[in-house]
Amino acid sequence: MSFSNLSTRFCILSLAVIEAVCITVRPTTPDGTSRVNFHDGLTYQWIPPGSYYTGCLPGDVDCYGVERHREKITVGRGFWIGRTEVTQSAYMRVMHADPSRYKGAERPVDTVGWNDASTYCSRIGMRLPTESEWEWAAYGGTPELPKQPLGAYAWYDANGNDSTHPVATKVANGYGLWDMLGNVWEWVQDPYNEKIFADPVPLKKGKEHVLKGASFYGDVKNATYMTHAAGPASKYDVGFRIVMEVK
Repeated sequence: MSFSNLSTRFCILSLAVIEAVCITVRPTTPDGTSRVNFHDGLTYQWIPPGSYYTGCLPGDVDCYGVERHREKITVGRGFWIGRTEVTQSAYMRVMHADPSRYKGAERPVDTVGWNDASTYCSRIGMRLPTESEWEWAAYGGTPELPKQPLGAYAWYDANGNDSTHPVATKVANGYGLWDMLGNVWEWVQDPYNEKIFADPVPLKKGKEHVLKGASFYGDVKNATYMTHAAGPASKYDVGFRIVMEVK
């Protein structure tokens, strides 16, 4: 039997509420699982289509309310996503500028607004991920984000030392993606919509789009849950990673 014809199902059981939570990965993978984009020099990883549950696990009292309402999400098409956040060297290559506060060619570019991130994408024929694509990629083929030992996966307030860090220096997730938790917040396509918050926060001017993943000074809750944050126009702990659809 060919493994390419199988679906992989991962299930967990909430102890607080008897609920089976299943993730299904459909193995429709193009030739090769990674490729380098010659436009920006970054490596992109194939993420298969599949389904997962967004929002807090039932009975999880530590989960922030700044999550989407709990529901099953299906990502119907596979896509390529950056293995790392966009680095300063890649940003310079495409945009011929580097707005970053924390300088270093292999550090993530920071202080980037949503419009500038979108311009970067359009220049190389790519785009920002949707919030669901970002979350699906962040899970890495597992039913929940790693919480321990968090320091092995993430730069956050306990180990960030008030600075960004070179990408790909922590442990990658199950899909081979680095820094999905911590280092810099990452822009996604979605406009901010307080109606999909579990505990809504009113929209403020200049915060029209969504950030994911937390940053080097975010607390442990930011880094271990799918925080849905309204993003500032630009800030020194904000960057992005991008995706390419299969044509």
